[in-house]
Amino acid sequence: MKTKLIFILTFISTLYCSAQISEMYYKSGRENANRQNHSAAIADFTKAIELKPDYADAYCARGISEDLLHKYREALADYSKAIELMPNNSAAYYNRGISKLDNEDYVGAIEDFTNVIRIMPEFYDAYYDRATAKVNLKDYKGAIVDYTNVLKFRPNNVEVYIKRGIAKGNLHDQNGSIEDFDKAIRIDPKNADTYYMIGLAKNRLQNFNGAVSDYSKAISINSDNADFYINRAIALQNLGNHKAAILDYTKGIEIHPGFAKVYYNRGTAKDELRDNAGAITDYTKAIEINPDYVDAYFNRGKIRGKLKDKSGAIADYSKVIEIDPKRSEAYLQRGIEKINTGDKAGGCADLTKASELGFEKAYEIRKVLCK
Repeated sequence: MKTKLIFILTFISTLYCSAQISEMYYKSGRENANRQNHSAAIADFTKAIELKPDYADAYCARGISEDLLHKYREALADYSKAIELMPNNSAAYYNRGISKLDNEDYVGAIEDFTNVIRIMPEFYDAYYDRATAKVNLKDYKGAIVDYTNVLKFRPNNVEVYIKRGIAKGNLHDQNGSIEDFDKAIRIDPKNADTYYMIGLAKNRLQNFNGAVSDYSKAISINSDNADFYINRAIALQNLGNHKAAILDYTKGIEIHPGFAKVYYNRGTAKDELRDNAGAITDYTKAIEINPDYVDAYFNRGKIRGKLKDKSGAIADYSKVIEIDPKRSEAYLQRGIEKINTGDKAGGCADLTKASELGFEKAYEIRKVLCK
């Protein structure tokens, strides 16, 4: 009996010592993790788990270090083990949700964040991250609900108002979007991006004067953002103020010269002002950046036709047709140019093709020019 008692006491003592040593490795792992030495942290957490196989916190902590070293499969397995050992382990659910979110498993992330909220209904980060996953799934209504829950806990969170405003905009609720952006501005009146977002929303509502005003406020706060100038230029062009639009497109190009669309847009503004040479230069630059820019070829072809550069116009319309064989107007314009150069057969063939593609105007022109 005494021998058995001694054995039991020794066994208990061994378990106690193992638990103590396991705790030491766990603390060492946490210290290494805090020092960003995650390889050493993983080794420590592994030792802690070997000594105490049901150590849920060690699995969770090891998962975090694995995540930070981009060992996602190992991290997910450790978070799942922590949850198996401790079913209401909110930290493990949350970290697994973040890992899934980072790896574009949005459905899985939503499930994990939902479990976090079930366990800790006031943990607003879980609502925010769940909203992010929902946005990626284009569930904007669900995202709006989650952003609204975040704002119950953090009513002055500018970023959440902006994100909720963007989600409303994606649901075509531009007025609701503007309302959220306005709330963000009241909290942080120096946030240039928020004025820019309001400008975008007003532009969608065709309130171009209001959009210009908001883009201008954004520029007054941050004059180095190409998008602010480019979008103000678009609004100005919609108002018919092509000269001011050209100035803004030019400023946008100075800041960020690589956008084919901006050269194209500036070309259309110059086109409106009958600056043919300037428009051709801009369309050509757009084509240099994007060799498949169909509209740039088409518009350049029209100007070349006006300038009696028939071969240049035909070449541009041919390029349009090469890229987009169903562009009926390109066949129409090329057909007219061919007829003007004396190639009646080729021109009439193009007009016939334009007619076959459903361009009624081509049919009428063909009746006149191809008798």
